[in-house]
Amino acid sequence: MSAPRQKKQDEKRSFWRKGYFAEEFCRIYLLLHGYRILAHRYKTKRGEIDLIARRGGQIAFIEVKARKTERDGGEAVQGKSMRRITDAAKLFLAAHSQYHNCDMRFDVMIVTSFFKRPPLAQKRLAGRLM
Repeated sequence: MSAPRQKKQDEKRSFWRKGYFAEEFCRIYLLLHGYRILAHRYKTKRGEIDLIARRGGQIAFIEVKARKTERDGGEAVQGKSMRRITDAAKLFLAAHSQYHNCDMRFDVMIVTSFFKRPPLAQKRLAGRLM
């Protein structure tokens, strides 16, 4: 394998690893704050939702982003990403009728760095998507 190709594969693997650890960090954070994880990396034909969590009568559809800054993470979830999350959430609810009476929200959890304080920012996506 050529050096440039190997470097590209190493970078891709590094990004995947950071994303995986960010999702695990958020999953543990949510568990510690009283949420029950309903799904992790929920895949549909329309897209994937990183985390689906429930606390009380509310379900959160959560997109996790690992970025250098909070702003970079917030800008990464717009337009096409929001439609993908919304479509996947609709399919999740269609397959799980027991959650139809729950309130829904769409969040972005941004992990900026494990060395900064705080390493996590949680934001609600603007407006109702459904």
